[in-house]
Amino acid sequence: MAYVVTQVFSPKDKWKKVTKQIKEQILQRMIVNLSSLAGDNRVQLIAAGQIDGKIPRVVDFEFYVVWSVELSEMSKHITQHLRESEWNEYFEVVNIGGSALSIPQFADLVLADLDAE
Repeated sequence: MAYVVTQVFSPKDKWKKVTKQIKEQILQRMIVNLSSLAGDNRVQLIAAGQIDGKIPRVVDFEFYVVWSVELSEMSKHITQHLRESEWNEYFEVVNIGGSALSIPQFADLVLADLDAE
């Protein structure tokens, strides 16, 4: 069963103050670090983009990335690579992860939580 990691992030003031050249260097380090994981087929990028602020109950972040990984341990490698690329110094990041479930499995999980009340 796959493990899914979702990250939402927005630039910090520090990012807004650096030159375009430094931004390109930081992005290049992040791409190289994460591409090494993808190249080994340890992670798969599902989607990345800008968060649509028009959807109901949207989070207060600007961008998102969704990864699929074979083991939950791999999510630690994703966050490690982002730290090594200095990403966390320039962006406020929230990481969310969990096992990918089918709709019936998800329904059972939600119902089990309701039974606990």
